[in-house]
Amino acid sequence: MQEVPGVPDGRIPYRAPTDTALQVAATLAALSLAGPMALGGMPVIPATVEDERRRAPILIAQQSESNVGVYQTSSQAEVGLALSQQRLASVTREVDDIRERGIEERDVLHAAHRVLAGEVEPVLTRRFKSAFGHVVNDTVDLLILRDNEEHARDACR
Repeated sequence: MQEVPGVPDGRIPYRAPTDTALQVAATLAALSLAGPMALGGMPVIPATVEDERRRAPILIAQQSESNVGVYQTSSQAEVGLALSQQRLASVTREVDDIRERGIEERDVLHAAHRVLAGEVEPVLTRRFKSAFGHVVNDTVDLLILRDNEEHARDACR
């Protein structure tokens, strides 16, 4: 055994090991996850099936509201609106079983009346309402962005 000066019987006194970089990173990661939990950031798990049913419409409303405002410029909104209109035209074709000609406004209105009257199967009803909603959201985005861009041009003059 090797003798250490100042330590009787050659024993090394207890010394706490220093942390490695991996241990420090793991500790910081645990603290960053524990921080939001301590502040109430963890989602609440529904206690019953009824709670889950009650929360489902709220979640759907939040997701549909988040579709507005996804474009940064009016040109992006125009492209998005064109795609939404194509999707609506495609679903309108299926609702009214149109094959030979292009879709016009009156075709969309007729399909909307059939959907609202309950004459269409539920799958097509959901698809039509979704496509129509996208057209509405994209139109609102386009109008807001055009107005903002025009206001910005006027402010620069």
